[in-house]
Amino acid sequence: MDNFNDYVKSQKNKSGKENNGNNSSQTNGGLFNLIGSIAQKFDGKNQNELLSAIYKEAKRGKENGTLSDADVDKFVAMLSPVLDDKKRKILYKVAEDIKKI
Repeated sequence: MDNFNDYVKSQKNKSGKENNGNNSSQTNGGLFNLIGSIAQKFDGKNQNELLSAIYKEAKRGKENGTLSDADVDKFVAMLSPVLDDKKRKILYKVAEDIKKI
């Protein structure tokens, strides 16, 4: 696996094959689709642009009730395994900040 997009594709394939009517798999597949679309949208952007967009979307989701702390935790759990230590620390900090919104 060379990059995050490859990881998302592999997980989408895996979740599609293993989805035996399990709602959790459907939710995870949807989250992988979301992560994949975010990764494609921000491919080549710098860290500040990405973080700014994440905070903006999180604020909007928190304000309209479509983003919960549990959603943030799921996102972190899915994304953190593909990050190096430095980026994982940033992700944890971002998640803490989003939960405070």
